[in-house]
Parts: sequence; structure tokens; C-alpha cells
Amino acid sequence: MTPSLLHLPNGLRIVALRKDGPPLVTIGLAYHVGAANEEPTKTGYAHLFEHLMFDNFSHPDGKSFDELVTEAGGTSNAYTTYDWTYYHITLPSNAWRFGLELEAIRMHKFAISQRALDTQRAVVIEEIAENVFNQPYGRLSQLAAQAAFEQGCCYSWDVYGSIEHLQAMTLEDARQWYERYYRPNNAVLVVVGALDSVTDVLECAADYFGPLTPSEHHALPPPLCPVRRHHVERDSTLPSDMLVCMYHLPGIKDKEAVLTASLLSVMLSAGRSSPVARHFVREQLLSHQASTTVDIREHGSLFEFSALARNQSITAEFLLDQWQKLLSASVAILHDPEHLERAHNKIRRRYAQAFQTTESLADIVASAMLLLNDPEHPWKELQMVHSIPSDALVELARTLATEQPAIVQYSTTT
Repeated sequence: MTPSLLHLPNGLRIVALRKDGPPLVTIGLAYHVGAANEEPTKTGYAHLFEHLMFDNFSHPDGKSFDELVTEAGGTSNAYTTYDWTYYHITLPSNAWRFGLELEAIRMHKFAISQRALDTQRAVVIEEIAENVFNQPYGRLSQLAAQAAFEQGCCYSWDVYGSIEHLQAMTLEDARQWYERYYRPNNAVLVVVGALDSVTDVLECAADYFGPLTPSEHHALPPPLCPVRRHHVERDSTLPSDMLVCMYHLPGIKDKEAVLTASLLSVMLSAGRSSPVARHFVREQLLSHQASTTVDIREHGSLFEFSALARNQSITAEFLLDQWQKLLSASVAILHDPEHLERAHNKIRRRYAQAFQTTESLADIVASAMLLLNDPEHPWKELQMVHSIPSDALVELARTLATEQPAIVQYSTTT
């Protein structure tokens, strides 16, 4: 699979990729804006606007965006991160032109009403209430952002943002957000699936999106200010303690550093036989779940360890002590060729799964084009990970073992 690329004069980058398989096509549209672009006093705008874009639509027959997608036999959805907002439609392969038309309408002009803003604001606030304030450990993402980044800096609030800020958002705020960020020169369009002609797709996309005007605004996110705070959240109603450790890493453009961290994470915690799962879950019975992950972001990533204590007799402090000892002792397995090969196989399976569907493939190609300006990066990345030497893994593990992490600790003792 070789992506074809077209760069329009208005700044829109278009990627078309033919994929054999079911007669489906996914159209992905990634805008280079997320929670990191918000002002400290206007948080949550990126996620709320993700919802609003489904109302930013005016069609001659009066039907909504979702109605037209459904009638065409398709599905649509979206998500927001710190660094980008992504919309995708999956349709029968003979309806890809219709999908391009729908997305071009949404990018054409601001068409959101006060009623739509009020409705979607209420939906988002209810979502926050349900997922953050009415869930055990629900404030974890908020607390993690505050523990790992200086207040007012890039990534120092979560994607949901502040309910108070959302309630204060005006229709003019929404218009300015759209005109600044939802323009062709701040976006990547990806079309993936059972395409008869990639050339036809690129030409049709140019016809629909070429006349759209670019934005004159080029606002940058607030500066990145990493910190390493230790926050203890006490709540006697919780079933058990929880621990999250966060170690600062470079952003996604430092490909070698991010891939090394990703491979280390797989070696430490992927699968039942991994050191983390074996020690915390299976042998010592310390935790119901424990894992390492790499939260890859544009400006600064995080290597994270998290563990949920099995019962109230196991404290977060003890989990932290056990994690630090395991990390220090992990050097031995990182030199083991057999263990490294198993990790490579797990990564290959992950990529194979991501390449299977048009939806997942469009997603990873869009983010690679948006953040790295390289639609072929997912395939290159798969090759790069095999060239990472074990010495680099050992060096990173030793660095993490001696570094003070940012910590969020949920404690059931008051």
C-alpha cells in the first residue's frame, strides 16, 4: 500500500490510499488543533467544538449530517486529543464522492446556531459529570495533567476542560475557533479503502476543497513546562488505592526516543508473561491491573506506569516501591534476545491489526501526515522499531529508574 499525496494551494494536504478488502471507504479529516491550543481561561473548547461540528452543516434538503451519512449506509464519529481533532466517515465504496461533499460543506463556512451551542454544551457537561465526577478515579486525567505540567502551560489541563469555561463559551468564541483552526491549511484529508482510481479521488477532493479559503491565524500552543509533582488524592469511598507514575519524554518528532519508549513499554507489560503482569497481578497478587503505556504527544510525551491495588491492605506507597524495584531489575531481560523477539512480534501484531480496517488505517495515516508530514511513516516505524538496540532500552530503563516521576496517588486512608 503506497499513499498518494496532493497538496492544494490553500494548504490542505490530501492523502489517498487504495486498500483491498470489503467494498468500504473511510474518509478521515484531521484538524491540527486540540486541547493544547486552548487558553488557560478557555479550556474544553476543542472537545466541545468536536461536538459542534456535527451541527456545522447546511444541506439543500434540510437533512442533518448524521441523517445523510446514515441514509448512504455509512457511519461517522470523531475524537479530540491534546494535539488534533479527528473526524471520520465510513461509507460503501461507491459513495466516497458523497462523503467528500459532506466534509467540504462542514469546512465551507461557520453555520452553528446558538441553539446548537446550548444543546451540545449541555451534552458535553453531562458527559463530564458522568465520566469524571460520577466515576471512581474519574478525575485521574485532570490530576495527572496538573502533576506533570506547570499550571497554564501546554497539557496542564485535561481534554474535557473546565465546566465553568464551557458555560462561558459564546457563539462568537465558537466562530473564532472555527475561523482560526477549521480551515484547509490546518487540516489533512485522508481517503482509504476500495478505490477504483486514486487519481479520481484526488481530483474530486481538489474540486470540493480547492475553493475554500485558508486561515490567516497561526496561533501556537502555550509553552511546554514539565514538572514532577506528587499529588495525593484521599477518598475513603474508593475500593482500593491507585498509583500512576509519569516520566517525561520528547514529543512525537523525536521518532527514535518515542519508539524506544514504546518498545520498552511492550517488553515490560505486554502480555500475561511480562514482568509487570507477572509480578503485580499473577505472583505477588498486588494489583487487579498494572501496565505501562506511552502517551505520545506532539510537544512532549509521557511514559506511564499505573496500578490498581488488589485490596485496601495494599497501599499506593507500596506499589510505588515495588514498581521502582522492578524497573531497576528489568535491565537483565532487556538484553535477552528471546524476550526482545517476543516484543517485536507483539508490535508486528499491533500494526497488522491497525492495517486491517479502513477506519484504523485512515486514522494512523492522518495523524502521521498531520504531525510528521509523512503518510508512509506507519510502515517506516514498523521497520525502525526492529533497529533499536538493546543498549538503548537499558539506558532508558536506567534513566527512568533514577528519575523522579510525576505521581498521582489515590489513597483510601484519610
